[in-house]
Amino acid sequence: MRKLLPFAAAIAVLGVASVAGAAKPAAVTISLSKPVVVYGNTVKLSGKVGNHKAGEQVIVLGKAYGQPAFTPVQNVVTTTGGAWTYQASPQIATAYEAQWGTATSSAVTAKVRPKIMLVLVSRTARKGTFGVQVEGAHSFEGKRVLVQRLTASGPSTAKRVVLDSNSSATFTLRLAKARSRVRILMPVSQAAPGYLAGYSNVWKSS
Repeated sequence: MRKLLPFAAAIAVLGVASVAGAAKPAAVTISLSKPVVVYGNTVKLSGKVGNHKAGEQVIVLGKAYGQPAFTPVQNVVTTTGGAWTYQASPQIATAYEAQWGTATSSAVTAKVRPKIMLVLVSRTARKGTFGVQVEGAHSFEGKRVLVQRLTASGPSTAKRVVLDSNSSATFTLRLAKARSRVRILMPVSQAAPGYLAGYSNVWKSS
């Protein structure tokens, strides 16, 4: 009888392990190729399904800033090893999940910066007229952007400009005798909600 007890205990342990293994839900994963994207650009979502098989259906779900719930964005099919990918174009900060059967992944969030373009309209020897355009999923009318000079000691704010109903503005700036480098910064306080701080291209005098 004593010899049978260790054997019975071992069988019981194996039984519990089998039940625990069977109860473990199938999983699906998700990740971002980069955490931040500029408005109008894309970010790659990718992951794998738990059975590592090709041909599995995965639903990519999205929830843009301000939306109450996740909704389907795209259906994708897994390839070798159960891998899947999707090129997303978030218009504003957006959380994503992957759904495979009854399994749902954790959420990842793609943060978005507004797209800001700086152009030289005209110039004289010591003064330049510039145009700035800010793009996003909504209007930035009334928001302020900072005109910054970039120097060896770091950026310094030369002036503040208010955007019009087209999310654009025109301004003049005195140019230094030496080579000038100018950019636009939209602080997060002006870009929000749903956007991070944004930066324009850098204009360089010749």
